[in-house]
Amino acid sequence: MKLAVIFDMDGVIADSEYLNVKAKHLMLKQEGIEVDWHYHDQYFGTTHEFMWTKMKQEFNLKQDVPYYIQKWVKTRKELVNKEGIQPMPGVINLIHKLQERQISLAVASSSLKEDIMENMKAFQIEDCFQAFVSGSECKNGKPDPEIFLKAAKMLGKESKDCVVVEDSTAGVQAAKAAGMKCVGYAPRQAVKQDIHQADWILHDFEENIVEKILE
Repeated sequence: MKLAVIFDMDGVIADSEYLNVKAKHLMLKQEGIEVDWHYHDQYFGTTHEFMWTKMKQEFNLKQDVPYYIQKWVKTRKELVNKEGIQPMPGVINLIHKLQERQISLAVASSSLKEDIMENMKAFQIEDCFQAFVSGSECKNGKPDPEIFLKAAKMLGKESKDCVVVEDSTAGVQAAKAAGMKCVGYAPRQAVKQDIHQADWILHDFEENIVEKILE
């Protein structure tokens, strides 16, 4: 049986982590809260609900969690419209090569479904995937394996036949908890995440990556 490959989106397909963090950073600043830029590292790969619930508790934020999520999404979109968003280097080529091999593909991201689909359309790769799963469609966020198990089910695949491409600590933990192989993506310019649990780690989507994934 052919393998399926499940991609995370932010920091793997879309070079979007910077804008995600910038939007959050600006919002906290508006609340009079100054944090180090690397404060946000702990939330890579987690759901919007988890992140804002924790920050509401930590900083005693006045509004409810949905308010901050909606404002964050709006602020992020304004930044995207202003600054633009690009795919990670080499990832589009990789996706097309996997598609040519008739490998089943899915996106499983903590981001909102509308953000996932907007990026897929912007990069013109929407038709390459058979399934899209958002963290908002799951009861439990990464590192819980629910999102990857849901993606596998939508593809009609068992966990042992799935390979996950992830860049965050929580994402790698979720993939391994799902019983799947995991490629840890760690571009050299990115914030370092603990992805030692990945089956192997790559720093860029080089030409021979397809063979490595399908080993």
